[in-house]
Amino acid sequence: MKINPAQASWTLRRRHGPRRQQDGMAVIVVLALLAIILVYVAGNIRSLYCLGAELKLVERQQKQRLQAAAAVAIARTNSTPQPAAAPPKPTTTPNH
Repeated sequence: MKINPAQASWTLRRRHGPRRQQDGMAVIVVLALLAIILVYVAGNIRSLYCLGAELKLVERQQKQRLQAAAAVAIARTNSTPQPAAAPPKPTTTPNH
């Protein structure tokens, strides 16, 4: 049995035509999902960068606060003790 070339090409096109469209659609879907994931990752990286900068700021403020508190504590321990105040002397009133 001889196969007509025109009929053979039509049969091949018919079998593989929709399959190629499905393959193309799958590529588009995968690329779209990849783009969504990349946007998500980029947003997370930016958030982590901002959080790191804020953490450095908080750490710097905390160090300054603790250094100030330590300086006050050192000044208190290094200062000479104040003499205890003498109790007030009772005043005598003359008896008339």
